[in-house]
Amino acid sequence: MAGRKSVPEVARPTPGQRAVEWCKDLLILLLTCSALFLTSQTPMADQLRLLTAQPIQSSLPAAARSEEAAIPYVIAVRNGLGLYGASYDETLVGRAFDQLSSLLGEGLSTAGGTETISRYQWQTLLESPGVYCAFQGTPPLSALEGWLGVGTGAPEGGAEGLLLSYDGSRVWLCWREGDLYRRSATAVAYEGHMATTLEQFNPNGAAFASTLVREDGVYATLDGDVLVSMTAPSPRNYALSSPDFVGDSAALERLLEALGFQSGVNSAYQTAGDLAINESGDRLRVSSHGTVSFHAGGEGRYPISSQSESPTLAQCVQAAWELLERSSAPWREEGSYVLTGAVPNEEGWVITFQARLDGVPVLTGEEGWAAQFVTTAREISSFTLTLRSYTPTETNAVVATERLAAAALHSLPQANGKLKLCYNDLGGSALTAGWMCVE
Repeated sequence: MAGRKSVPEVARPTPGQRAVEWCKDLLILLLTCSALFLTSQTPMADQLRLLTAQPIQSSLPAAARSEEAAIPYVIAVRNGLGLYGASYDETLVGRAFDQLSSLLGEGLSTAGGTETISRYQWQTLLESPGVYCAFQGTPPLSALEGWLGVGTGAPEGGAEGLLLSYDGSRVWLCWREGDLYRRSATAVAYEGHMATTLEQFNPNGAAFASTLVREDGVYATLDGDVLVSMTAPSPRNYALSSPDFVGDSAALERLLEALGFQSGVNSAYQTAGDLAINESGDRLRVSSHGTVSFHAGGEGRYPISSQSESPTLAQCVQAAWELLERSSAPWREEGSYVLTGAVPNEEGWVITFQARLDGVPVLTGEEGWAAQFVTTAREISSFTLTLRSYTPTETNAVVATERLAAAALHSLPQANGKLKLCYNDLGGSALTAGWMCVE
């Protein structure tokens, strides 16, 4: 048997050689540290920090979703069994809207040519299988489609009432703006998803005033689209407070941070009882009762994101809503904001939002809106906000049924019959809901 090969001896370094190698390693380490230090002082280092830094978190509250600004305060579903209706209830209306919003979005995205219809045609479609929504104000269809749909096919105009209805042969998108009624044919297929979705709702005794008036003449004083529930609503009472931006420096500091102003509270100066701040040409004015107004100079502080020369209405609305959410977040304990209108001006749009508490509309001040934004070209050029904190109390308002409210309208012949349950926020310390006739 062959013997094992001997293992060659490995030369071991002498103590002097070890010292030389150790010096080499130390020199390499020093050169590396020097290079890293020099790199950190160059512009390239800033780019590296951006690449490795943690992403900036959104300043919007975690629960805030832009789709919330499109939720109606009334929703009704008609199927082969009858009518299901929910109103002035954040939970019930929100749950139903979650199930139906994809249908409405598809209707808005696939709507074709527009035609005007009569009140009788509207009423016929209202009594056909479908979905009806009543909104605060008249939000633009294009903004609703931007939040609910998948394309840019929404017709022009706004809708105080929106209806997706099947007449037996096709599905129509119908909308009401004042006394004008319009409709567009859609690509929504009734058989399948729409029919199955509608069948999930069981009738609960709700009815439209136009149906009830056939047996009870009291409802003749109401607009036909008013949804009447089986029981009277029982909205909560709220305590109301406003941030004092004049006397509370901490509140002003939080507002400046939310609005992106770098100037500190010490830069504010008195003007007619309010405080004003000028920064880079932009002017901000705040009051002791929660009012904030802004007018842009030339900095473009609040740009509207757009890939084209001119942003769409939906993009303008989205930018306004995000700024409103960011500005109001430090003080808003309860409630949400909903889109109520967008009117064109010479260079852009005038966009308004109203507040809502637990599903009940809130009318703020004499104008009714809680926030108004003006857009020009590619930015928000001015806005006015009324910021509030609403705290629920342990009591509920005593509200009459819609029938009793309708009977009371006999003494108000000038009323238009558009009965709506609302909170009227005129800046007091308490808030109680009641029936109102609104435009």
